[in-house]
This record gives sequence, structure tokens and C-alpha cells, in this order.
Amino acid sequence: MNSFHKIIFVCSGNTCRSPMAATIMEKFLQGTDVRVQSRGMVVLFPEPYNPKAVAVAARHGMIMASNTAVQIENDDFGNNTLVLTMNTSMKQKIYHDYDQAINVYTLSEFAGEGDIEVADPYGKGIEEYNKCFEELYVLIEKAVRNIM
Repeated sequence: MNSFHKIIFVCSGNTCRSPMAATIMEKFLQGTDVRVQSRGMVVLFPEPYNPKAVAVAARHGMIMASNTAVQIENDDFGNNTLVLTMNTSMKQKIYHDYDQAINVYTLSEFAGEGDIEVADPYGKGIEEYNKCFEELYVLIEKAVRNIM
């Protein structure tokens, strides 16, 4: 069992993939004291979560918190914090740009599925958001086994 007290999902702009992933993980970790958050690699202003991502989560019976996009920062990292990215290039960029970065993995890597990129549905139709949500769900279900 790992001793992570916080899990942060990271995607490009923190409006689609990482908020959906955080919502899914919160469902799996209900009743625990693990905090789940989401962040973006490039957040220029506090944009609200994408309405399609919110709708897809609701379609799956999950309420996504009504938050706005937040940039990842050095203060987000710590020994008890797990950071999960959507692809290898994000993971590498985090380690390159943030001197406090620790415990950073791709979601697929942490789930034991190798190097699989979670495709960005931004700007696409609702079905692409749904496919993304379902892919995240499967990977998170596997990743939870390494957390609990």
C-alpha cells in the first residue's frame, strides 16, 4: 500500500481530461482521506471546466465539481502526493520544468498498462468525450489497486 494523501491529475488545460479523471478517482476513493485534485500544464486564465466533460460525467452518474482550471505549480508536489499525467511528454515536461517534482507518472504507467496516451477530446464531439471518460475509468480502476 502506498502512502499517498493527495492525487493530482494533470492534462493540458485542466478543462477536460484531468477534471474527469479526478471525478472518477474520487468515486473510487470515497470514504478515504485521500484528496483528489486536477491541474493543467498551461492555464492562462481560470477557465471553467468543459461543459461536454461535465455532461459526460453526469451521464455516468458522477457530479463533477464546478471548479475552474488551475496551473500546476511547485507547491503541488510532495512525498505524499501522486501526480498522474495523460502522456509521457507531460511527465517529462513536469520533471524538466519543476524542481520540486516527485512521484510523477503517466496514468497508464501507474495503472500497469505501459505507455498509452489518453487522447484529448477538446474541440471534438460528445462521443469523443465519452470515449475519453471510459478510457480514464478503466485506467483509474487499475491504478486504484496500486493506491489502496
